Order: sequence, then C-alpha cells, then structure tokens
Amino acid sequence: MRKQNKLIAVLMILISGNTFAVPADWKGSLSFDTNLIQDFRRTGDDCDPSQNGECIKPEENNARFQSLILKLQPEIIVNDGVTIFSELSTGSVRTTNLGSSTEADNNGGGSYYAQTTSSSLNINQIYAELYADTALYRVGRFAKNYGLGAVINDGSEATDRFFSGYEGIEMNLKLGSFFLTPMYAKIYSPDTTVGSADGNPNGGYDAYEMNVIAGYDNPNQALKFSVLYSVREVETKSQLYSAGESQNVTLIDVFLSKSWERLKVGLEVPMVSGTVGDAYGTGDADFDANAYIFESEYELSAKWKVGINGGYAKGDDGSTDSFEAFYLHPNYQVAEVMYRYNYHGFNDANSYNIYRSSIVNSTYAQFFAHYTSGEWTWKMALLWAKANQTAKDGEEFYNHSKGTTTVANGDQSDDLGYEADLSFDYQWNPSVKFSGFLGYHAVGDYYAFSNEGDDLSLNNVMSSGFRLNVNF
Repeated sequence: MRKQNKLIAVLMILISGNTFAVPADWKGSLSFDTNLIQDFRRTGDDCDPSQNGECIKPEENNARFQSLILKLQPEIIVNDGVTIFSELSTGSVRTTNLGSSTEADNNGGGSYYAQTTSSSLNINQIYAELYADTALYRVGRFAKNYGLGAVINDGSEATDRFFSGYEGIEMNLKLGSFFLTPMYAKIYSPDTTVGSADGNPNGGYDAYEMNVIAGYDNPNQALKFSVLYSVREVETKSQLYSAGESQNVTLIDVFLSKSWERLKVGLEVPMVSGTVGDAYGTGDADFDANAYIFESEYELSAKWKVGINGGYAKGDDGSTDSFEAFYLHPNYQVAEVMYRYNYHGFNDANSYNIYRSSIVNSTYAQFFAHYTSGEWTWKMALLWAKANQTAKDGEEFYNHSKGTTTVANGDQSDDLGYEADLSFDYQWNPSVKFSGFLGYHAVGDYYAFSNEGDDLSLNNVMSSGFRLNVNF
C-alpha cells in the first residue's frame, strides 16, 4: 500500500506539471561508489562479540561493497508567491547497495541469467515555500540544516545518505542583519494502515518538536552568529525511540562563523538535556551531553588551502543515571576509516547498519591540505583521536557502537589511533566528477579491549574506493 501511494504521488506531480503547464525545474544528483576495506575487524583473533568489548563478529576480515544514491529534486513554480520543492530517492537512507534488491528464479525452471533488480521510490521531502512581505514560510515535509551541520544536517551533498527531516511549518523572519526562524513539526506519528502495530491516531503515540533560531548574519563583515533552542517531546506510547517511556529533550546549539580575506573559522557548541528514556539502551535516563566542533581553513594561494579541524564529543561512562554521550550527525565525517562505518554491521547486518555511524566519545584533531590545479583537486589529511570514556576494571561501561552496558573485565586504553587520508576529485565536466580515496588507520589500543580478560592483537585498517557523482 505504501509503495502504491508513493507511485501515485509521483504520477500526480508529473501529470499536474504537464496538464497545467506549470513551470518545473528538474534537478538532482546520481552517485555511484565502490569500496574495499581491508582488516575492518582490526584483528585476526577469534573472539566473542557477546562480551560487548571491541570484538567484531568473526566471519570476514575484508569488506567489498558498492552503492548508488539517487536524488531527484523537482521544483514547481506555482506563481510568484508559491514554489513547491520535493526530493525523491531510492532505497532506505537514500541508498541502494548494488545487488541488494536482486531477485532470481530459484525453482529450477528459469534462466540462470534472468535475475531482476528493483527498488522503491521514496518521497523524502515535499513542501511549499510561501513568499510574503513579512516572512518566508515553509510548509510540508522538509530537511533542515544548522551551523556546521554537526547535529542538524540537511544532507545536501550528493553523497549524504541521511538528513534531519521535519513535517510541519517553519517561518523565516528577517530584519536587516537579524533573523528569527521559529518552527513546529511532527517528528513521528503512527502508521494507521489496517493491521499496523505502530499505534492509534489519537496523539498518544506522537513525537513532535518546537524550535527557534535567533541570529545575526552580516555578509559584508562575513560574520554569522546564531543560537538554536529546540524542545522535542515524545509521548509515552510512541514507537520512535522506545515504547512505554515519554521523553522531553532540549537542545541548545550555539554557532559562530567568521571569514577574513584568506581565513575562515567556524565553531559549533551543541548541548542537550532532559529525559531520554531508554533511547540508548540504558534504561530510563536523563540526558546530559555536549560537544565542541571547530573548523578552520586558510588559503595559502590560488592552488593551496590548509586547515585544522578539531572536536570533542562527550561519551557515556555507563555508571550513572544520566546518559552523557553525544552522537554527531552521521553525515558529519572527518575521515575515511575512523567513524565512517559501524563495522559490526559488516558481519552482523541484522543488528547494525554500516552507514549509521557517528563521531561520539572522542576528542580529535585533523590537519588537512588541498591542492587544486585545473580540473584536479588533491586532498591530504592527518587525524589523531582519543576516547573520552573507557572501560575500567570492575565498573560498568557503555559500548558506544553497540549501545550496550556491561561490567568491565579489565582496563581499556583511550588511544583511538591515527589516520592518514589521500583523495582526489577530477571534474570531468561541469556535471560529472570522479573521485578516489585511500585511507589508512593506524589502530590504537582502545580497540584491543575484548572484555574477555586478554587483549586482542591489532591489525591496521586500509580503506580505498572510487566514486562517480553526476549533478543535473
């Protein structure tokens, strides 16, 4: 039924555009990637992942996978005061892993080469922008971005798989260099299809959010400062995070950016508090977490850019009633190996999604340099990181990649290791870009913790791959 509704909605958009000759602009992106990760288990030892240490289920040590990301973003201009925007994509989290939707005749009577593949088409966004003398209004299902995108990220890059989605109304008021953006949105409401177990449409299963952004934006001074204040409420019966527990979480996010002739700096400081229930598998807990994200870039010449990025994302120690870990947005990544994937998912896809991985429980610093010549851009980066919370013998600890709390059978190092990345972009033409990358993670002793009494022997991880992005 859901697939039929989605197809009907797409057909209605296409038919209405042709019937009434409404001006429409089709744009979007298509990305393909192929990846190879060697020694993603970080060890060759046979270990027990049920002990909730850093052991990844023994099966394969190397991973090979390919994916495509399709984003169709048609815009329909209704009149001078109304424009409809939308985004369509295939697969879950905007992604289809190549080969994951293949079907074949297994009854012995069909052609061996007659396999077929297909994917559903999802309406990620569809909203109207209403232009008035006093404000700009957005109504419908839309994505939102704030600051550096470390927490609220609209997934605007071609390779972004996730986005911060809302369904509601947003108003953008601007007076000179000052702006105010209040929003009310429904985050979750149960599926009311007959036979669905998600809940009843009586409001007791809902999750919703109210937020406001107040700030100052002066393009002449290249200065921007803003504060986001957000309250998210989840009703007791909601299935979004965990059933049977209400949640009330407040996010305060401070953002500052400033540019000079050659230097750009940005700082984002998000802080969350409230009651989070059992959303992180720790029982009914209070939420008390924060992070500090810093970015900088300096233009040495027309060809060279260098910069330093750094961050601190709090971790949870597993021993208090407060949940203190701060997970940054999965789109916000600083490396090709560390933080990029949930590596448990390569050998246990039933429990973990490889793409749902965030920077958390880390203090990191990165130096990068970019060199551009003609159609080529070469990117080099060095990253260092350490864990903020580690397991201590005889005490409870929280495994941030598995979402579990266990008593430790030993002490854990805080050394996450170092990473060196080298990549290139080749702009074949204005719409087509080829990219390649090589990442090498010198694995730190943090990952040797097995919680089985003996440490794991460690192998360094190497990741490589190619990407093709087509923008239209």
